[in-house]
Amino acid sequence: MTKKYNKRTAFGTLVALFALFLVVGACSTEKNTFINRTYHSTTAKYNGYFNAKELIRIGLEEYRYGAREDFNEILPVELFPNEEDVVDFYPVVDTAISKCQTVISKHSMPTASKPSQKKSEHANWIDQNWLMIGYANYIRRDYDKALTTFEYVRKFYLNRPSTYSGQLWEAKTQIQMGDLSEATRTLQKIEKRQLMVRDQEDDGGSKSKSKSKKRKKEDKENKAPSLPKHFDFELAKVKAMLALAKDDQKTAIEQLEIALGKARKKEDKARLSFILGQLYQERGDAKAREYYTMSIKRDAPFEMSFNAKINRAVVSDLDSDEMIKELNKLAKEERYLEFRDQIYFAMSKVELNRQDRDMAKYYLTKSTFFSLNNPRQKGVSYEKLGDLSYEEKNYVYAQRYYDSSAQVIPDSYFNAEVIRNKADKLASLVQNIDVVAYEDSVQRIAQMSEGDREKFLKDVIKQLQKEEQERKEREAIRAEQLRKLQQTYAEQNQKPGSKWYFTNPKAMQEGVEDFKRIWGQRENEDYWRLTNKPNRITMGFAENDSIPVDSLIVEESKEVPLEELSVEDMLKDIPLTDSMMNQSNENLLAALYNSGMIYKEQLDETQLGAVQFQRVIDHKVENEHNVLSAFQLYKINENTGNSAPYKSYILNHYPNSDYANYLRDPDYFVKKKERDALALQDYLRSVTRFEQGLYYPVILKADMVIADEPNNLYRKEYFLLKAMAMGQINSDKTSLLPVLEQAIAEYPETEVAERSQELIDLINNGVPVFEEFTEIETGLFGYESKEYYVVVLIKEDQNANSIGNNVSNFNREYFGRLRLSSTSQMYNKEQGLILVKSFKTAPETMAYIRDFKKARRHVANLKENEVMMISRENFKILIQQQKLPEYRKFYQNNYD
Repeated sequence: MTKKYNKRTAFGTLVALFALFLVVGACSTEKNTFINRTYHSTTAKYNGYFNAKELIRIGLEEYRYGAREDFNEILPVELFPNEEDVVDFYPVVDTAISKCQTVISKHSMPTASKPSQKKSEHANWIDQNWLMIGYANYIRRDYDKALTTFEYVRKFYLNRPSTYSGQLWEAKTQIQMGDLSEATRTLQKIEKRQLMVRDQEDDGGSKSKSKSKKRKKEDKENKAPSLPKHFDFELAKVKAMLALAKDDQKTAIEQLEIALGKARKKEDKARLSFILGQLYQERGDAKAREYYTMSIKRDAPFEMSFNAKINRAVVSDLDSDEMIKELNKLAKEERYLEFRDQIYFAMSKVELNRQDRDMAKYYLTKSTFFSLNNPRQKGVSYEKLGDLSYEEKNYVYAQRYYDSSAQVIPDSYFNAEVIRNKADKLASLVQNIDVVAYEDSVQRIAQMSEGDREKFLKDVIKQLQKEEQERKEREAIRAEQLRKLQQTYAEQNQKPGSKWYFTNPKAMQEGVEDFKRIWGQRENEDYWRLTNKPNRITMGFAENDSIPVDSLIVEESKEVPLEELSVEDMLKDIPLTDSMMNQSNENLLAALYNSGMIYKEQLDETQLGAVQFQRVIDHKVENEHNVLSAFQLYKINENTGNSAPYKSYILNHYPNSDYANYLRDPDYFVKKKERDALALQDYLRSVTRFEQGLYYPVILKADMVIADEPNNLYRKEYFLLKAMAMGQINSDKTSLLPVLEQAIAEYPETEVAERSQELIDLINNGVPVFEEFTEIETGLFGYESKEYYVVVLIKEDQNANSIGNNVSNFNREYFGRLRLSSTSQMYNKEQGLILVKSFKTAPETMAYIRDFKKARRHVANLKENEVMMISRENFKILIQQQKLPEYRKFYQNNYD
């Protein structure tokens, strides 16, 4: 028995040793045997490709689940992290790249230190690992590295299906890089190879199978590899991506429909259907409804499904009432409460399509009210309200809507800059219209009898107090509605077990009740604790804002609460004296003229401008704007035959003005321009003489111009030139004072007056103490280097050890493959820094700094810290010579 047992043990030992021998032998990457190939292929598949693929798949699922897409734009065919979000994706893709690189280095057969010099590959799945590296770099938005990897796969693995995948990904990468012409050529090559494979498959099935072994072997070696699975689906998607990049919607639709027919996964079908719906919607084709419906049925993500329902209602061939009914049904569903702003915006589109502008404005107003966490939609709704007011020539309201839009619209919105420009352009008009309304009102009151004035002001105070009370009531109702809306949002979005006050509706409601118990019902406003709070009465306008409302508009004193406002308080702003009336007229006429010029020149509203200019003349108060307004009216009516009255007005009332001279001689301004050019030449000649030390001729010329040429364009500059020339020949500098004082008297509030006053102060007070000027040295730093560092300066209130750990963790998780090191050290006794090293190139270093500032994990608390790139040589100079201010200047001039 013992003998039998010993034999079995010995046999088992031999089997184990043999297996061990096989395993050890299989570890070699230089022997092309079945066991070696099987071992290395299996390891390459599961240790590298499979693990990397799963890492990226899980990471993309998490990203896509939480990503907020802009459904107002055509969606991308594939959703990958954008430039802002990709930084948080670095740990995933870098780990995947590291796994695949390790597998390739250990299990490639035969091993090659330089892949470009390798002649053949015997292990399977190594090509898939290369593809995974390129794919990871593509997601990482490192398109240069991705393209290099895909080109390698396409060229080296010509006998494997991965060659087609590599070429397909080449085209994708070229599209992302904006090289559309090269992407087009790559796709043409792919189609040619695809056609060749199809023909080869057809020939193989039709030919006779009776061939010699040698012939079969030759055919197998020359045969192109089969296309990968689902290749036609992927190719159609890439063609659609290229067509969308070229704005070729017709081709994009054709290819997306092909891709949709070959798609297997529900999420792909939902996304492609939604994009097709968007494209058909832009073309005004009711077929969009069919694709939106298809996207909904394919279990599209929640937001995509919601937007599909909205778009489906808007683009359908239903009548307007049915569309409104369908959208109203969506608005009443509680699960879509967060998206009511978009629903009401869609309803405004329906109303505009049937030319009901009032209802469109109503729904746009509701859209802005319900938009609590979607600044883009709020901004777009305000923009549309501004556009409608602009079309109606109600520019005051248009400006206010544009201004509201500019306050909330994200910078990424394509029209954001246009909105801000419109708000700024109209702001000056609104300001002038406000002044016109105010001055008209106070002048009308000033012209009343004392008794009528007092009675009118008492009625105005009552009316203002009544309107203020109504406003408070409306604001209170709106604030309560807003609070309930926010509470409902919080309840919908609350995470189970939330203890934080602002995400716990129950705690917030208890807080509101406690507040009411202590303070009573209060409005959500500034100075809510004060009974007598400062108020401001705003101005009102008629529907046509070029003519102010015919009612009193008064800015009350900030010190007087509205509840205590009296007739005496309001009388302070009424122009009852000659000086106050003169100032009021000056303000009124300037505002009328300025608003008229804005209408005429900026808004191309000539007739509205003419109304303002005519009001200036009709006011019959002598003012500099009279002749300007008359001339504008002359030019407006020049081609209509109605300009004669304005010509007579200018010639009779302002016969010596430039405009009268122009009416007598149409070439007057051309000649004046020539005279001004000659005056400039004379002035520059005098300046040259001053620089040459010819001071007496300069003084003589200045005296002639000052005395005899009052209309000389450079007369005020001659005052300064004369004073400076006198200062060169007179030791008594007080002799310059009369000239400088005359310049200030004749040209106040000009640059010449300012400069003259500075010289007077120097003469009277003396020259200030000389302070030595020290120029910052930046020439001691060089530009070229083979090694670069990153310096993070530590603030006084920060802990160096904590920051060092955060930077180290950031490097390990986001830039693990670069093997960066970080150390904490002192620049001087007060200033510490973190040094990150080392980088091979300056662009690589700057890319690190860019991602460092975008990252949210580990280094989010270092956003405000100063971070700079520095070469190894410059760092030595910085530390040894303590030249931080100089290097900061060098960095700002060359890199920042």
